[in-house]
Amino acid sequence: MQFSIIVMTSLLGLALGSPVDRRTPAEVEADIATVSSDLTSFNTAINDFTGSLIQALSLLTSYNTLSSSIDTATAQITSTGALAAADSATIYADVESLTAQITDTLGDATAKQSVVSSSGYTSAVCSALSTLSSDADAFYTALEGTIDSAYTSQVDALQATVSSGFTSTISTYGC
Repeated sequence: MQFSIIVMTSLLGLALGSPVDRRTPAEVEADIATVSSDLTSFNTAINDFTGSLIQALSLLTSYNTLSSSIDTATAQITSTGALAAADSATIYADVESLTAQITDTLGDATAKQSVVSSSGYTSAVCSALSTLSSDADAFYTALEGTIDSAYTSQVDALQATVSSGFTSTISTYGC
């Protein structure tokens, strides 16, 4: 009995002492590309939405996929550790492009507010927008913690742009 306790305690200590797998900058770039692709699908679902139940299902499915990919990218960025200046430059460029894409998508979502409202899906869209806003905030915060310090203020500015876009869109929906 004592031996099994010692073995279990030793194994637990070994597990806790094992290094955490770190993501490479290339893997982070791939995660950002996945978010971008999922954001494109979400934006397509927004633009295609005319109020039908099938389209609402498509919109909410693409939202779930996007939210999941943002959460995954955030976790991967967090596990990357500090990025070198060259890697930070590449990743910053990717995130700058992603930020423009987010802004465009939020503009499209704002333009669809009356269709969403008349279809009765405002509550679901409000919930999705609130979740995506939190997801995006966590993503940018994680990036600020890993990117080279020369880019921190620029990432902060991108985060402010996205946050403002979400605030405006959420306000339009009356959430």
